Amino acid sequence: MSIATRSRLGLGLAAGAAVAAVSLILTPLAAIADDAAEPVAVEAPAAAEPAPAPAPEPAAEPATDPAPEPEPAPEPAAEPEPAPAPEPPAVVIADPGTTAEDALAEAVDEPTVTLFAAPAPAAAGDAAAPAAAPAAAAAPAPGDPCYPAVCIDNGTILLAVNPTGELNTYDGTGSAAGPGDVGLNYLPTNHDATSPGCLCEGWGVADPASGIWGGANLDTEGAGGTNLTVESFETTASTANSVVIVSDADRPVFRVTHEYVPSPATPNLYQVNVTIENLTGDTIATVQYRRVMDWDIEPTAFSEFVTIDGGTASALRYTSDDGFASPNPLSGPSFLNFEGNAVDNGPADHGALFDFAFGPLAAGRSLSFVIFYGAAANEEEARRALAAVGAEAYSFGQSDLDPTTGTPNTFIFAFGKIGGRAIFEAPVPAAPNPEAPAPTVGEPAAPAAPVAVVVPASVAEAAVADDTIEAAPTLASTGVESGALVWIALAVLLAGAGALGAGALRRVRG
Repeated sequence: MSIATRSRLGLGLAAGAAVAAVSLILTPLAAIADDAAEPVAVEAPAAAEPAPAPAPEPAAEPATDPAPEPEPAPEPAAEPEPAPAPEPPAVVIADPGTTAEDALAEAVDEPTVTLFAAPAPAAAGDAAAPAAAPAAAAAPAPGDPCYPAVCIDNGTILLAVNPTGELNTYDGTGSAAGPGDVGLNYLPTNHDATSPGCLCEGWGVADPASGIWGGANLDTEGAGGTNLTVESFETTASTANSVVIVSDADRPVFRVTHEYVPSPATPNLYQVNVTIENLTGDTIATVQYRRVMDWDIEPTAFSEFVTIDGGTASALRYTSDDGFASPNPLSGPSFLNFEGNAVDNGPADHGALFDFAFGPLAAGRSLSFVIFYGAAANEEEARRALAAVGAEAYSFGQSDLDPTTGTPNTFIFAFGKIGGRAIFEAPVPAAPNPEAPAPTVGEPAAPAAPVAVVVPASVAEAAVADDTIEAAPTLASTGVESGALVWIALAVLLAGAGALGAGALRRVRG
């Protein structure tokens, strides 16, 4: 090969290598510029959004040319002449004794306003008319099922509720309990706990400062209770709501509500929401409330074991087993076998008495707490029922067949929201299945390789819950390692330069 040919070959190699090196250097720089303009970092959007919304299109730039002159609006039409103001209606004074119905029945030729004379003022010396007393609500009528009470049930527990808020009735005919007296009935066994022997279950509320009280207990106070007026009594097949006014002569003192509803936590309990409102216009320093029942647990009525636990309730003042006591909270403490707490006391014919003291209660204000009535197949189920509602004080009534386990039925009388702690621990949730895979939502994605990192849609969605996902390296989107290629280009460039130099040297020597 001649020297000229070798020189041309070296020159071509050098030029080609130079072009290749320049292009390989400029290509990554262009990628860097593009990536700087459009970063690929994944930004975590607001947690409430499932995925980042696409960026809205930028608004179009306003035109620089001035907008064309708007065409002049057409001349407004001439306003019509205003209509003449209507004549005011005629005012007519009705004759004394004329009613609104009479006035409306008369034919008129034009709009008319009729004025009626005010009632004549009371004659001097006449006493002002007192405020209307609360009207008595319609009570269950003779012949109705469970009269004078109303029987309600949730399929497991049946209660005979009177319009004045206490339990028990003489005859459950027409109800799920069937004929015979009924009060608190456990339907799976059809055994009753409060009605055999005497209808001894009731309540009372009192202001000890004034000595005023009112309450209900069919055995001691009779139908209608003492110092009570039924304001309303509303029932459904499973609920009953009794609202009564406790009065001192014509002066209302308390409004007491007993709302009976099935417990949402367990079918073994009914919940009674008790509300006491101060109607006196003055603050009542202390409000006392008593609830009392004679346990008569079937199938061994009049021979039962009684348990009472007052817990830590701050509003609870006294407990005993005297289920025959008066419902009047001012009647004082009394007991048969024991006062305070006891476990499986008996067998005997006794019950449960709970005295509470709340206060002070300002005028127009209310206080509230909860009572529970129910039953279960045994004592363990009864404990679980009380744990489910967080009972703070309770009594169990059990027949003398098996007080240890409480079969065939354990009856329940309990209270909540009386300033104490729950006596029984709430049920513990089931432990998670160790074989179940752990949830992955919100966990950081696994570290990616530094080359050719891809952020698919699934990872972008995971970034919604976890903002620790980092963006891929800036150049990774190209999928190319540029460093090695640059060195190859430089080597080719040096080889071409060497060939060109060798050709030139030989030309000089020749």
